[in-house]
Amino acid sequence: MANEKIRLSVLHRLWHDYRMTDLTTFSPDHPLILAGCGNMGGALLDGWLAAGLRPDAVYIVDPQLARQGSGRSGIRCVTEPGDLPAALQPGMLMLAVKPQLMADVVPDYVPLVQQAGASVVSIAAGIGMASYESWFGSHTPIVRVMPNTPAAVGQGLSLLLRNNVVDAELAALSEVMLSAVGPCLWVERESQIDALVGVTGSGPAYVFLLMECMATAVERAGLSPEQAQMAARQTILGAAILADRQAGIDPGELRRRVTSPGGVTQAALDVLMDEKRGLTALFPEAMEAGERRNAALSGES
Repeated sequence: MANEKIRLSVLHRLWHDYRMTDLTTFSPDHPLILAGCGNMGGALLDGWLAAGLRPDAVYIVDPQLARQGSGRSGIRCVTEPGDLPAALQPGMLMLAVKPQLMADVVPDYVPLVQQAGASVVSIAAGIGMASYESWFGSHTPIVRVMPNTPAAVGQGLSLLLRNNVVDAELAALSEVMLSAVGPCLWVERESQIDALVGVTGSGPAYVFLLMECMATAVERAGLSPEQAQMAARQTILGAAILADRQAGIDPGELRRRVTSPGGVTQAALDVLMDEKRGLTALFPEAMEAGERRNAALSGES
């Protein structure tokens, strides 16, 4: 675990050190096409632009932004793929549309991708590699990404899976691009994404639930709701930063260092860690429920 945290930290530093060189892959002649520019797509785009991506080296395909404007100087934005220049030779298609729209959206991009020999990167949840290969062909380099919501503030964790025709250069470029919103972790099998999504994808919701519970408990002591929420947020933020800065120390050891035998923390942990009704019993059960639902949704896509 410690080695993996160190690797993630190194990757994030590499993003800062080499981002400019890698993003020069895209140019006005071989641009990046960003299909969909909502919260996640917009966060990625802002990271790329801040890192040196030329505004004229990207096209946004998004009906709403085409009407309202992207709010980003120099960015070209069109309503649909048919509005892109006929002779366009993109280097990459980044799919950032909602999963439920993917089957309707993708066919319009297939001729463009195949004609240009472009690669495809998707950040849509719940759609497996087999679906993308059935649309674009197994000869197309495809990277499937499972990001999480903290990516919107540059603190995400993205799981990356590549098909058999993605070479080392494209893998490195994909990693750099997703590192714009946080560290990346490659997986070797799609089943690993399905197994991990309950932690990396759903995990922020678990933390927000903990924050909610802590705030409710603090409010009972007489603080206002605003004060209680601030206290809960700061406690969780501080603990997360402390753990990150001591990445070589196991979380269990960090917990023990905060816990005095027979003290207040120990009394509370005795309840939270009860073998039958505490978090140590509930969490595996919750993960299994999430995995079952993810499998059902994947089967529907």
